[in-house]
Amino acid sequence: MANLAAASSDWSDPSLTPGGDSARTCPQCGSAKLGTRYCTECTAELVPPVAVTHAFGPMWAVDGDVLTVAPGEDVRRTLLDAVAQMVNATAPVRVVVTDGQLVTKVVLRLDGSSVAEGADAGSWAGPGRTDLPPAVAAQQTSIVGVHPGAGVSTWAQLLDLPEAQLTNELQGPVVLVCRSTPAGIDATKAAIHSLGPAAVDAVLVVADAPGKPVPAAAREQRVLAGAVRVVPVPWLPRLRAVAEISPALAGQLARPVQRVTKALLGAQSIKEKAE
Repeated sequence: MANLAAASSDWSDPSLTPGGDSARTCPQCGSAKLGTRYCTECTAELVPPVAVTHAFGPMWAVDGDVLTVAPGEDVRRTLLDAVAQMVNATAPVRVVVTDGQLVTKVVLRLDGSSVAEGADAGSWAGPGRTDLPPAVAAQQTSIVGVHPGAGVSTWAQLLDLPEAQLTNELQGPVVLVCRSTPAGIDATKAAIHSLGPAAVDAVLVVADAPGKPVPAAAREQRVLAGAVRVVPVPWLPRLRAVAEISPALAGQLARPVQRVTKALLGAQSIKEKAE
């Protein structure tokens, strides 16, 4: 998957911050059953965040390497591009940005877009590059609705994923979106049969109403989880009748979006390890 962020709990363990000891808990599932590079519980790769620090004026440091941001340059773009080059990113990268008293936690995606939380999140969250290298474009995840009313356009905006159609010629992996109804899950099964399970990173099952799904849908969701990773998405009243996600609304929804993003990252890690 080319994309996505982590919930605030991923950052709470001091061992996951720059300069800490080896990770005590997995940033994806919270397990303490860790190997040297992978969590033995969920197989997520254990990679510490990259430290970006503002020294003074145009001077910054990326994991200790000094970088000068020239006048007129986009600070976020310049520094995050430097992070991607430094770690030779092949998966989303976690970054901790320290600017004086401001500490912001960022997830940098393969397409150059980023999501952030913390003191200066507005400055560090943003879109990706329009001129993606072919190798990165081929890995970029698309989000696809499997039936009308699934909520795919809304979640494409919230997750900053390109929206595609089942009828498109899909190049990279996909995240499918459906509602938590028997009909929605049946449509998802048909889409998986058409695309093949290997092409599907995960399925967002978006709540169709407050509360638990109807029993028939809950049963079918468990069956679906036997074939692909299922990410339940809760009922979010703020999204009712919303056509466009404003910055203010995105800020209000940051926590549930981060939880969904964390689950999608976990799904990708498991899939990549299996491959």
